[in-house]
Amino acid sequence: MKKIRPHIEWVAFTTGLVLMATMDPLSNGSSLCFFEFIGIEFCPGEGLGHSIAWIFRGEFDNAVTANLFGIPAVLILSLRILQIWKDLYINKTTTQTGHTDGRSL
Repeated sequence: MKKIRPHIEWVAFTTGLVLMATMDPLSNGSSLCFFEFIGIEFCPGEGLGHSIAWIFRGEFDNAVTANLFGIPAVLILSLRILQIWKDLYINKTTTQTGHTDGRSL
């Protein structure tokens, strides 16, 4: 398990980006929004997955229309993935606790 722990975060982020990038941005599937589950109409993340799908298709106008925070989300997640890879494979700073920054689990 100690060998898997340092990889959970980057694998989850990469899987999420790949799944959102390959989804059809024109489809209207079910929502996973917590606010809609509890009966609030407004969802702050509404369209974020669609925005990311549009970004990976190069349709930045549609991405911004779907959700303004799609571009920053892709940049932040991509930079975090690269930071983890750098720590794991270039700096080799993984501690025995499983985190790359020394935090305990």
